[in-house]
Amino acid sequence: MFETVWRKNLLGAACALLVTLSVVLVTTAGASTPKVYFGSSLDHSPANAGSTCAQNGVHGGALCTHVGSYYPGFSGHAKAPQNGTVTAIRLRTEGAAKLHVLIVAVRNVSSDHMSGQARVVVNGPTLHPVNSGAIQTFPVHLAVKKGEELAVNTTSNKAEYCSDGTPGQLLFDPPLTTSFSSSKGVDGCLMLIQAVMKS
Repeated sequence: MFETVWRKNLLGAACALLVTLSVVLVTTAGASTPKVYFGSSLDHSPANAGSTCAQNGVHGGALCTHVGSYYPGFSGHAKAPQNGTVTAIRLRTEGAAKLHVLIVAVRNVSSDHMSGQARVVVNGPTLHPVNSGAIQTFPVHLAVKKGEELAVNTTSNKAEYCSDGTPGQLLFDPPLTTSFSSSKGVDGCLMLIQAVMKS
């Protein structure tokens, strides 16, 4: 009799454990892993994009570096939230473009986001997005450290959303190198480029 009761109790405990495990597995499978990213949230369509470096007030060579230094509200966040690897670059462009991706260290940004210093820490690939306006994804493999930011070298940044009163991007001319240099101007548009990462 005691053996029968013991077996029933053991069977009941096993069933309870299986039910608990099933609930945990279903909950885990149903929960989506949040995307870790920095740069733009890509919640704007590109608009009024494509000004040259000179049109943005930088009068050196045709090529300059755009650092996505400021994302107000829910439009994104500039800094990498953790150490890890950038596995994809996602972007939206108003036209076909040539964008050379960089990971940069930034310091001494003014409180109005109109000036700062930066240097290249990772030299990434050159991307050739097409004229679509939709989100385009490019696989990459770039090491990144917490606090670093996204930048591109281009003659005309077509991956941006322009509206009045937004500092948006610090401009560097000549293009950034591995030594810190000071910004030479501001592109008053929000950069529409996102780095997707994993730890």
